[in-house]
Amino acid sequence: MDLDPETREKLMTPGPQVEAPPLSPNLSLAALTRREENKVIDLRRKHAYARCADAMRLFSQCSAKYTVGVVWRCSEFKDIMNECLRRANTIDDMDRARAIFINDKLKTLDEKKNKPRTLIHEN
Repeated sequence: MDLDPETREKLMTPGPQVEAPPLSPNLSLAALTRREENKVIDLRRKHAYARCADAMRLFSQCSAKYTVGVVWRCSEFKDIMNECLRRANTIDDMDRARAIFINDKLKTLDEKKNKPRTLIHEN
């Protein structure tokens, strides 16, 4: 299935970027543990998948029709999907995901800090 160049380019262009809070210059990026950095990578990947939903849907629909022939028959859709995901996974997107993660982490820490403490009494 051949797509016209305009449609092909539209599908390869990721959707709008996710809104993110500005990253405070006071925070050191090295403050994240490896586990937290992996969560940031997963968040960035989730955002990229959402931004490239149309291209991924086309490839998914094509691959559902074929078994072995998917390699040849769906290669155009696979290339479009991969290009969209490549464009949606930039350093800027990683920084955006990191800012979202750090902002959520700071909110959680604030909530824990302001949570009233209770004493446990034994009866």
